[in-house]
Order: sequence, then structure tokens, then C-alpha cells
Amino acid sequence: MNFLLSFWRSTVGAKVVVAVTGLILLGFTLFHMIGNLQVFLGADEMNTYGAFLHKPEILWAGRAVVFGSIGLHIVAQAKLVAATAIARPTGYRKWNAKASTIYSRTMKYTGPIILIFFVLHLLNLTTGAEFGFYVHPEPYLQDGNVPRAFENLTSLLGNPLWATFYIVANLALASHLWHGAFSMTKTLGLSGVRQLRLARVIASVFTLTVTGGNIAITTACVLHLVK
Repeated sequence: MNFLLSFWRSTVGAKVVVAVTGLILLGFTLFHMIGNLQVFLGADEMNTYGAFLHKPEILWAGRAVVFGSIGLHIVAQAKLVAATAIARPTGYRKWNAKASTIYSRTMKYTGPIILIFFVLHLLNLTTGAEFGFYVHPEPYLQDGNVPRAFENLTSLLGNPLWATFYIVANLALASHLWHGAFSMTKTLGLSGVRQLRLARVIASVFTLTVTGGNIAITTACVLHLVK
């Protein structure tokens, strides 16, 4: 127990927690997108998928892993930010950004945007929360009725503000995913010039796949292509 507490309190421990939880969340975003793409196959397929997700052992295990990973990811990252601030209370007189990318420098902004989007998106599709932006057709969704949830999303995205927010959030997610995937490949030992090029390719393919799928679903809802 003392070892775990010491490990958690250390900078190395916090970095490991960020990396492991980040890997879990990368996997979640990929499988979440793949599952939701079934909306293009019709209501029956989505109902089958929704029924599978609502099996108690799947639902609660998934929630525990995802919510736990998000919580640990945020807390560990906050610890690293605080440690950096303590180590350097005053900023650089002249700062060179060559060693970083725009994706890494904006992580502190894209992270909160994604968190806000996650909470609102979850409420949109499960509780029918209105937030004053649109009139929800039916505030209650039956378990497993995923097509009904997408109908609510279609109604939601009929509002330009929500549609814009969803697109901006997906772009923030893309930036966050790219840096996360790139950092993950480096953590696995890819450090040479050619290896880093490979890491960038892997990160780019992963990010484009997830973001492209999410935006395709969002666009289909905006254009009322999902029946």
C-alpha cells in the first residue's frame, strides 16, 4: 500500500497513470465510434447493439472503466501541471516551441472542451436534457433504444449552436487524440527518426479514422440522413 501511495505521489507515477488511462480512452473512442457507425445500417442493427451495451455486466463494467479512467486521467494530469508550476514559478524569458507541437501545447484547452462535450453528449442521449437550446421530443429513453437516442441527437443538431459545438468538440478531440496516440507510440520505445515518422503516421491514421467516423455520424444527423 505504501509503495502504491508513493508511486501515485511521484511524477513518474502520475505520468504512467496518464499514459495507461490515455491508452484505455483511446481504445474507448475507437470502439465507441465503430459501434455508432451501425446507425447507417438501420434501427434493427442499432437496437441489437444497444441491447448488448445495456447488459448489466457490460454496462456497469464499461462505465466503471471509462469513468474511472477519465477521473484518474484528469487528476494525474493536474498533478503534473501543478508539479511543473512549482518547479518553474516564473515563465521563460524567451521560449522556443521547436520541441513541442501545437497539439501538445493545446492539450490544456482541448481536454476541458472534451470533458464538457462528454458530459453534455451523455446527458443529451440518455436523459434528454434540454439546456435551453432545443425542445426535446421525448425526455425519457427506454434502455436499449439507441435509434431513439439518435433521433434525439438529430433534433438537437438541428440547432446551429449545438451543431457547431459538436463539430468544434470533435476537432478538439482530434487534436487531443493525435497527441495522445503519438505520445503512446513514443512511450512504447519509438524514438529514432524513422520510428518517429512511423509514430506520426500511426497517430494520424488513428485520429482521422475516429474523427472522420464521428463527424460522418454528426453530419448525417444534421442532414437528416439517419432514419
